[in-house]
Amino acid sequence: MGEQQIICPACFQLIPLSALICPYCKVDIAVFSARDYTDKLIAALNHPLSEIRMRVINALGWRREERAARPLLALALRHPVDIVEELAVAECLAKLGADGQAALIKLMEQHPAHTVRETAMTALCKSTADVKNGKP
Repeated sequence: MGEQQIICPACFQLIPLSALICPYCKVDIAVFSARDYTDKLIAALNHPLSEIRMRVINALGWRREERAARPLLALALRHPVDIVEELAVAECLAKLGADGQAALIKLMEQHPAHTVRETAMTALCKSTADVKNGKP
């Protein structure tokens, strides 16, 4: 029977349980594991499974993590054929204040899918109205 394995928290490859440094991405497992929760969520936007990415998008929106705006925009532009994911990103960005609004504008300008651009515009309008009305 082979050595037990875990999943690298940074690159999501299977690595030996005894590994201190990931042999694939070279991250120090202990240092990465000590990072704050938001940093771990943002890193998980690179997860290879779309189901995990969707959970992370939702969590970042629920938590209103403003520093996630740029990584969310990068995700949306990196996976432009996953329309459901991109729509979730647009909805999430609408909750992230000024940084989210700036990312929505870029999403409107740069995303190749018309539906995503329209959703980003609607989310931006809603976000702007919420700010004017004093809603979080």
